[in-house]
Amino acid sequence: MTVFHGPAPRDTVLERPGPDGGERSRTVRVRVRQGRAVRVLVTLAVLWACYTVLQRLISGRWWVMLVPDLLPPVAFLLVPVLLIAAACALALRRRRRTGGAGVPVADGNGTGTGEGSGTSGGDLPAGAGTSASGPVARSVRRGRTVPGRRPRGTALLLVCCLAVLSAAVSWPRNGVRLSALTHQASSATGDLRIVSWNTTWWGQDVDTDRFWATLRAQRADVYLLQEYVHGIDHRQENLRPVDDLERIRREFPDYHVVSRGELITLSRFPVTGHELVGPGSAVAGRPDAPWLEVYRAVKTLRVDIRVNGRPLSLYNVHIPVQIDPGPHLVSPSFFGMLRERQRSRTAQFEGLEAELREQRGRGAAAVIAGDFNSSPVMGEMDELRATLRDAADSGGGLYPRTWNELVPVLGLWRLDWAFSTGPVTVDSYRLDAMNSLSDHRAQILEVSL
Repeated sequence: MTVFHGPAPRDTVLERPGPDGGERSRTVRVRVRQGRAVRVLVTLAVLWACYTVLQRLISGRWWVMLVPDLLPPVAFLLVPVLLIAAACALALRRRRRTGGAGVPVADGNGTGTGEGSGTSGGDLPAGAGTSASGPVARSVRRGRTVPGRRPRGTALLLVCCLAVLSAAVSWPRNGVRLSALTHQASSATGDLRIVSWNTTWWGQDVDTDRFWATLRAQRADVYLLQEYVHGIDHRQENLRPVDDLERIRREFPDYHVVSRGELITLSRFPVTGHELVGPGSAVAGRPDAPWLEVYRAVKTLRVDIRVNGRPLSLYNVHIPVQIDPGPHLVSPSFFGMLRERQRSRTAQFEGLEAELREQRGRGAAAVIAGDFNSSPVMGEMDELRATLRDAADSGGGLYPRTWNELVPVLGLWRLDWAFSTGPVTVDSYRLDAMNSLSDHRAQILEVSL
């Protein structure tokens, strides 16, 4: 016990033990901890809101964003939900512990008052004497209220507002298709059935007979297939072309086949023409161009067919992957690889978009499908999504996802897309695991003209 001779020092809080002093001290400590939790939550909400706004503005325009854009799209919905849930949990916990009671403070005369309680100095927390230390004691000595109901309530409300704002700003990026809730399966059989599938190096690591049996079982009128190639790494040194035309003609005897680079299109309907789109046009008139050069350039193959006398353009697409998972990840060339991938991807997207603008201007019917190596998070998809009809509006589930099929826990991304434009109706759209022969699911469309 400290004994004073004369008046107590100005900032000294006199210890006046009461029957409930220990409980009040514990309440103060709990409030301090909750105050820290609130500050952390506000900081997280502010950072996330800033990130979603920035991501919406510069994704697809700056190569650095290729790394944060690897985030699973559903995170743009889950993070705001978790922020709101955490804010509600803190508010409920504080209400249960305090019952709305205030925290005693010291006024200028050394007496204690509670936040809206009108208590006397005898209600001061036990142990708040001259030896008291820490944030609670400092707040009491300065005559301030420990963060209480109103400030924290306002902070938690701010967290909820920021969470709602970030969810609204990033809504197109979260991968959720609310149209699936109201979609009704069409009874129409469609004029043709289209299957688009990344075969993962043309089934080089799976049973060959099962690979072909799975393809035949789809009974599609059109197959848009990617990675008609064999290889063992992503640096392309060991990639090599595949020549399976004899087996293709045996398995699909009534189909027309068009192939260039890693893209191959099979059509049961007559082919009236084909064209290489975007950077691929540079090798269009060069039948003797080195295969690796063709592989790198040709990422969109257009094939024109006639379906019961009506023209339809098919675009088989495989945009380069955004990050090379090879040794670049742990080498000084990592940032150079990102810049190169951004340049390559941008060129392919711009070539495809220019082609489709021309098609829309003519009112032509077209189906665009393939592996875009781009999730809903990525700004590169903005123009296509804004100007074309997404086949997922006709099915595919509330959260369509096509990758990674071989590692279910990573199955959080939609990298494969299908669109239509002109007088084309997608009657149904679904995703098929294709017997786990690839790390991509196949897109299966029923289309009417």
